[in-house]
Amino acid sequence: MIAYVDGIPFWEPGQSTAQMFCTQVRALEHWIQRSSGIVGPESDELFIDPLKLREFLVFQLNAWNRQGSPTVKAMMLGAMQVLAALDHHLNGSLLELSGNPEIHNGMHGALPPSGLRPAPWGPPAAADLPQSVRFELAAIVQDLVRGWYKTLAERTSGGWSTDQLQTVVDAYPVPLLMPPQRIPPDLISTVDAGPDGPRRTSVMSLWDTVYGVSRLRLQVVHDTTGHRITWLGFGDPPAT
Repeated sequence: MIAYVDGIPFWEPGQSTAQMFCTQVRALEHWIQRSSGIVGPESDELFIDPLKLREFLVFQLNAWNRQGSPTVKAMMLGAMQVLAALDHHLNGSLLELSGNPEIHNGMHGALPPSGLRPAPWGPPAAADLPQSVRFELAAIVQDLVRGWYKTLAERTSGGWSTDQLQTVVDAYPVPLLMPPQRIPPDLISTVDAGPDGPRRTSVMSLWDTVYGVSRLRLQVVHDTTGHRITWLGFGDPPAT
């Protein structure tokens, strides 16, 4: 069986291993009522959403730490170790794992890194960034689009190389850093020469994680001022 991220194969578990893993994942999903981002097996293929996988693992760790039964933990341990190994490979290290040495210390024994191939998911401009930066980059861009921060420098607070991240953000036509298969098919992105320098405007349908492309349309502008939503509604935004 082959596991993919954004169409890139990175893991080839045996048939029985993949089926056992997927069965355990479904049980964990049912336990916390949250999607893992792991779809399949379908025709001997697994499809994994790295951002959902990270979110799922964090929720699983919270549930694990609240669980008082050593028997339940013993039954869950192997699946948690494999999830942690996959997440580490795709999203980089997870600080929360340091408080769970039984999972952290055994994850590479359960799934050795040598059994995984690189999977540079995300926009093409991010391919050269370290694997550990990609998850944080996605979170940064989403926070900007939500309007929680006005500029990239304000969001990063000097913790990252702002110039490097700005290059990646500007090179990517979709200000929402989502996996390629989730880019709405009706995306229109243009760059205009404004009075304060180049300004990129993207108009697209919102993506609903349950129903797919939504009827709501979104317009996002990002320029020297920052990234901000300038219109949200049905149909196309009014001409300016």
